[in-house]
Amino acid sequence: MPAATQIRVESLNTGVYERLKGMIARREIQPGSRLVQQTLAKQLGTSPMPIIEALRRLERDGLVTHVPHLGSFVRESTVEDLRELYCIRRGLETEACRLFVERATAEEKRMLVDLNDRLNTSANSGDIADYIEADLEFHMHIVSCARVNRLKEIIENRHIEEKIFQSAPELQTGGRTEHLIGMHDEIVKAILAGDEEAAATAMREHLKEAERQYLATVHEMKKHMK
Repeated sequence: MPAATQIRVESLNTGVYERLKGMIARREIQPGSRLVQQTLAKQLGTSPMPIIEALRRLERDGLVTHVPHLGSFVRESTVEDLRELYCIRRGLETEACRLFVERATAEEKRMLVDLNDRLNTSANSGDIADYIEADLEFHMHIVSCARVNRLKEIIENRHIEEKIFQSAPELQTGGRTEHLIGMHDEIVKAILAGDEEAAATAMREHLKEAERQYLATVHEMKKHMK
């Protein structure tokens, strides 16, 4: 295959992969949904081959599962999956915090402060949807500014897994937001002080508390469903 043709094919495959991943992240394709190749190809205006390649990549990412003789499905995560997810995030995002302190520009640090202000404003006003969106932007801003592409991809996929786990936005907060005010403040404080270890520790403790609150909400919801 000529080099120019190969580049076009790889670009097309990557584009389809990113579009499908985005659809899963935004829950436009619901957890448990079957991913029919022909239907997706028609929907995205492409041939089946880029869809097949995208589904393979999404399966490697842990976002799609393949069932022999039945096809591919958007993965439905369990509580145990969520525990593993937070374990991975703690390991990787603490390192991203260290790198952010070292590599982020003054403007990028100012943007992090702005995102934290938005988080606290949303939590104070009870705007759950905006809080969840800002929370993702806050964490991914740190990861992006760490400037390690593979690290960014892995962490981004773990955030998407978390979204897949949610049956509703309220699951992450239990419908309340006042307890979320200031949850990211220690991370920002340590970063602005230029303290890599303190920033990493603050991120690790933040994710421990986020996991605790998340699982407590799941437990409470299950009690009410009985």
